[in-house]
Amino acid sequence: MSIDPRKHLGLGPLKKPLFGHNRSHALNATQKISKPNVQKRKITINDKEYTVKLTAREIRTLDKKGIILG
Repeated sequence: MSIDPRKHLGLGPLKKPLFGHNRSHALNATQKISKPNVQKRKITINDKEYTVKLTAREIRTLDKKGIILG
């Protein structure tokens, strides 16, 4: 049975982009997308190596908790 590394680390689902508008002084609206800072990290769980996509904020949180990422 395969394990979900994100659940094992106590994380929720991966963050999705935020959508909105850039508003000019004349109130023209153009599309704006804010993408999360997603990075790949390798983690070892039960002698198996997994590649996990983590945001920069999640990496900092796991570092603070003392979970070692490779």
